[in-house]
Amino acid sequence: MKKKTRNILRISIIMSVIILLGVTLWFNFTSDIETVQAGDKAIDFQLETLNGNQIQLSDVNSEKGVILNFWGTWCKPCREEMPDMNRIYNEGHEDYEIIAINVSEDEQQINQFLLSLDEKLSFPVALDRNRDVTKAYQVGPLPTTIAINKNGVIVDKKEYQLTVDDIYSFVEQSTSE
Repeated sequence: MKKKTRNILRISIIMSVIILLGVTLWFNFTSDIETVQAGDKAIDFQLETLNGNQIQLSDVNSEKGVILNFWGTWCKPCREEMPDMNRIYNEGHEDYEIIAINVSEDEQQINQFLLSLDEKLSFPVALDRNRDVTKAYQVGPLPTTIAINKNGVIVDKKEYQLTVDDIYSFVEQSTSE
């Protein structure tokens, strides 16, 4: 390749990278969407559960704190935290509810995932088929877990796999007023 052709190619590549970086930064800084965070009012929703019932956040949250756990069948950290969540939930959940919200997967995938777990989940599995709730809560990486207290206020949000201590902390925070 001639020296002049190589220089033109290098300059073109560098300019393309600079333009793409500029466009990315522009979109990030001009976006008016703020992420849901602690202190915000929880956004009400109604979803169908895996067993065909309807679950509405405001109905559950009128009496209890709520922990929303957004997950996917392909998500290894989701698979690893679910048994701990289930065990803690089975210790007693009079003051709180866990709702596992699957993000837009079909029921066959979800059922296969659930059957592969060592024990059946005791808390409801809700289906966010169109990702409406996922978008409303600005959920990015999975798993994402959100604790909502009895007053309907978000008190914590984590975008990673929860440890046992994290789960107990979410339970404590969701049952506070």
